[in-house]
Amino acid sequence: MELASRELQVLTTIVENYIACAEPIGSRTVARESGLNLSAASMRNTMADLTEKGFLEQPHASAGRIPTARAFRRYLDTVLRAPVLDDGQQRLIKTYMGGAGLEITDILRQTSRLLSSLSRQVSMVLAPGIEDARWMRIDFVQVRSGLIMSVLVLEGGMAQNKLIKVKEHIPQDDLVKFANYLNHHFEGKPLSLVKEHILRELKGAEKRLNKLYRRALILAGETFEPDPERDFFVDGALNMLDHPEFSDLENIRELLHFLEERSRLLELLGKTIGTKGIKITLGRETQCKDLKYCSVISSPYGDRDQSLGVLGVMGPLRMDYSRVVPLVDFTARMLTKVLKNRF
Repeated sequence: MELASRELQVLTTIVENYIACAEPIGSRTVARESGLNLSAASMRNTMADLTEKGFLEQPHASAGRIPTARAFRRYLDTVLRAPVLDDGQQRLIKTYMGGAGLEITDILRQTSRLLSSLSRQVSMVLAPGIEDARWMRIDFVQVRSGLIMSVLVLEGGMAQNKLIKVKEHIPQDDLVKFANYLNHHFEGKPLSLVKEHILRELKGAEKRLNKLYRRALILAGETFEPDPERDFFVDGALNMLDHPEFSDLENIRELLHFLEERSRLLELLGKTIGTKGIKITLGRETQCKDLKYCSVISSPYGDRDQSLGVLGVMGPLRMDYSRVVPLVDFTARMLTKVLKNRF
């Protein structure tokens, strides 16, 4: 729906003032802040037109107007120009994330805590999926006769260790040859494709592969665990109590209920995996009735060609997007850099 220039200016004034104060915005405030030379009657008529078009609503007969999710969507799509994150916060994020441990779980947990603290919202970080990660290397170690330890290292610092029982003794020299063969063929390939390749090769491999390399493929197949669910980290749920929108007990109950449901969180964050850059989802756009008063700002992290995971924040529709959007964007880029440098 097209808006006249005057309507868009009035809508922008109402959205930005509502973000700042969380109170219905009256016509006097709009007249003072908008820079439009409109009479009181003209201002009220414009606000009434915006209400009729679904961009504003009036909570009480004598109150001012508040913007709807449609208003925030129009504001984000046509008005907002998020600034670059200020130097102080950039330095803080770089220092904090630079001091995270080597374990990918620790890095992601630290990132979630940092994002929650800086945004004063709920933070969410979805860990990389095993199937999407790329093969880096595999090693086999003889534990004792008939028992081998496999160590599969994947992109992003993920690893799978497994004890494998074998019927016959395999010399350590052969285990090294197995590993070299597998690493030569599969380095840099997504694990899902490696699994498919190994299963395909083992069908009829008796004729096409010598015994040594067939055994290498069998050991690699034994290494793979059943696909686990992705880890995710959530912090800052209590931050929502600071927002007037969630002073209503029913609203906060719905939100906390949603945050406790792992499958719904995974579904919400998973929608950002295939996107490029920042994604902002408002209210019912999330397709979750428990989030009708919420907004989710998310971004994938990882290579441009292949995202590893997603991070983001959840807050009220009235979130300060000009502050939070660059925060999420910069944190995602820093997480990408940290994982690339370390792994």
